[in-house]
Amino acid sequence: MRTAFLITTAMTAIALASPAFAQEAQSAASDNGGISEIIVTAQRKEESLQKAALAIDAVSGDDLAQRGIASATDITKAVPAISLPSPGGNISSIFIRGVGNVTTSSYNDPAVTPSYDGVVLGRGAGVFGAAFYDLARVEVLKGPQGILYGRNATGGAVNIIPNRPVIGRNGAGFNVSAGNYDAVDADAYVNLGVSDISALRLGAAYAVRDGYNRDGTDDLRRGSLRAQFLIEPSNDLSLRIGADYTHLGGRGVGGSYVGGYAPDGAGGYAFFPSGLDASEGFNTPAANAFRNQNLGAPAFAFLSAMNSDQRQDSTYWGVNAELNWTTGIGKVTIIPAYRESEDHSLFYGPAFNTAMTNEKIRQTSLEARLAGKTGMFDYVVGGFFFNEKIDANNQYNQEFVLPIVNYRHKTDSYAGFGQLTANISDRFRLIGGARYTHDKKSINGLINNFITFCGGPPPALVTPPASFGIGCATPGNMPYYPNFLNTTDTINWLRTNNWIASGSTDQAGYQVFPLLTGAGAILKTYNPVVDSKGFSRVTWKGSAEFDLSPQNLLYATVESGYRAGGLQMTESKTSYKPEFITAYTIGSKNRFFDNHVQLNLEGFIWKYRDQQITYFTVDTSGTLINSNENAGRATIKGFDVDLLIKPTGRTTLDAKVQYLDSRYDDLHLYTAAPRDNFNCPYTFTGGTAGGAPVKDFNCSGNPLLFSPKWTVNLGAEQIVPLGEKLELVANVDTAWRDRQWGGFEYLAFENIPAYWTTDAALTLRDPSGGWSLTAYVRNLEDKRRNLAPQASPLGMAVGHFSAPRTYGLRLSGNF
Repeated sequence: MRTAFLITTAMTAIALASPAFAQEAQSAASDNGGISEIIVTAQRKEESLQKAALAIDAVSGDDLAQRGIASATDITKAVPAISLPSPGGNISSIFIRGVGNVTTSSYNDPAVTPSYDGVVLGRGAGVFGAAFYDLARVEVLKGPQGILYGRNATGGAVNIIPNRPVIGRNGAGFNVSAGNYDAVDADAYVNLGVSDISALRLGAAYAVRDGYNRDGTDDLRRGSLRAQFLIEPSNDLSLRIGADYTHLGGRGVGGSYVGGYAPDGAGGYAFFPSGLDASEGFNTPAANAFRNQNLGAPAFAFLSAMNSDQRQDSTYWGVNAELNWTTGIGKVTIIPAYRESEDHSLFYGPAFNTAMTNEKIRQTSLEARLAGKTGMFDYVVGGFFFNEKIDANNQYNQEFVLPIVNYRHKTDSYAGFGQLTANISDRFRLIGGARYTHDKKSINGLINNFITFCGGPPPALVTPPASFGIGCATPGNMPYYPNFLNTTDTINWLRTNNWIASGSTDQAGYQVFPLLTGAGAILKTYNPVVDSKGFSRVTWKGSAEFDLSPQNLLYATVESGYRAGGLQMTESKTSYKPEFITAYTIGSKNRFFDNHVQLNLEGFIWKYRDQQITYFTVDTSGTLINSNENAGRATIKGFDVDLLIKPTGRTTLDAKVQYLDSRYDDLHLYTAAPRDNFNCPYTFTGGTAGGAPVKDFNCSGNPLLFSPKWTVNLGAEQIVPLGEKLELVANVDTAWRDRQWGGFEYLAFENIPAYWTTDAALTLRDPSGGWSLTAYVRNLEDKRRNLAPQASPLGMAVGHFSAPRTYGLRLSGNF
């Protein structure tokens, strides 16, 4: 019914379409000239992408729509350097050239900073993933952004920039599509010239899709609203106020079991496949049957089925403004913003049972800068303030371990920055910049773990095979924890269901409750985490630019980046250090043959130190923790080639190639049995964790995660006129990703094989840009790739897979 309704609506809209539709979303086919310009603001000024002497990719809103890029995860189709693995939960992970981190903790600052409408986002989620409608462009900056951007970023920045109100124009537009998996995706905008000096732009988007997996996960339920009001009392003064709202529902990101690992008797682990395909999901009869075959430590009973369906319930909203005032000393820009997100979701962790997230995040920021010119110098100076508060009450159910985590996390960040451009001549420029940043963070929380031990807490713990002899794996002898968010409810449930003594009560501090079955005991831990730290750094940039001609630019840059250290909710290590990067870049941007050939080249070497990584390890008591740690050193080097050819006004060919050689010069990971399944050589540290010797795994020499050696994006577009009032447009885009690693354990299943992904579209449209009807197919190969593998600490291999083949029709109009 939903698809039939959309098709009927589409046909009606085509019938009503008028040749007078405004040309706002597409270029007219009658333009048989050369390559068009994309205007970017990555350097806090409007300039052509070809004149921006920095490592940047930019995709216009028209190209995003034509390629069917409707979410952040699809931006990889246009930018070879970026990866966005989705390992579950609602926290986005962004990698550029191997710089980034995979985490499900909301208090980790992203290494690649997302921003929306000029506002830096403290968390890489929410509006970042949902804002892909009515956009002017998306900019991807590669490398450290240590000078002009609100929060320092070591890997880069992704800037999502919506279309802004246009004074003196009344117009509207829409896109509506229907496809397989009962998918419907619709968005629309209206621009109203309210007066001679003001305008209002409203936008909305709604998308639904059934899940790609048999348990209903990997689905989509998303609705978004956006409003902007612009007033320009004079040529020297403008004020734009914006607001947006997004809600995410449905089941959310899913995955499937790839296999599992069992001790091989020789101190290692043997892999056994699950026999399940990429679309099984975690909560089906077949998936749960596989799950039931695995033992869960430290109770050493067999795991149970998922105790609840996954559910996503996340709301994001924000307000922001931008004041621009041209004065005698330069242009003043002030950007205040407030953002708030709330998440009440259930999700499946890496082979855990159901996790619960209950978080509220509030962000306030203010940026002010002055850009001007005096004599031979152009300058930008400014200041930035950022405040963030996170209130969380989460649990991560591992069946025989129930961590309950409550915390309040606060960040205050202050920065002052400046950049000076010396115009030595009309063709040669030298640029220098510096930024001082101070971050202060505090955390106040409590971790309670309910841990069920076979036999009893160490040294009384009984492990297989002796655990079978005392009945730990016998059904009914060990409790499976429901999903509780506080200790009182958990103890009441244990007592009411006759697992522990009837007089048991919840007390502050550590408690041990013998199981009435006689098979073991439950330890309730009590770990307050209260800490605060400050981090400061001066980052800098130096570069040179030379115009060989008006169409040919050479540049060289060296710049540094910094990501503040942080605090975390772990029992034994509450803080981690900042990370640092120094990037050396040389590049050339060129247009040839009367603007019909564009060739951009970039070579780079990045020196990376103290990278913040997240992996499962154990604390000194042997308790499993998901800890943020600092890696040693890494070197990242390579080159980019970006070629765009437009031999005629109707034919466009493009190729983007990245070569990347990334390597850890120093990477040591520490853990102990039974969490020690790492494919790296090890030595013993001499310490113990839970009675087991701690191993030092030396993973030096391995590549960084999500850093394929070769990445290739190819595209072609051909326009075929069909008389004066119609034209046909054919698009094909394909991308190659070389093999890459997706997990720090460096296990065989975490090595993502090389793959191609191809999209194609055929569009019938009005050459004046009034309407278009597109038939599209994505992932022609119909292969689901494990793009976010995870080695579960419960001993299973987990995969999170790309979308299968999808296809549909899209109707677009502007009037």
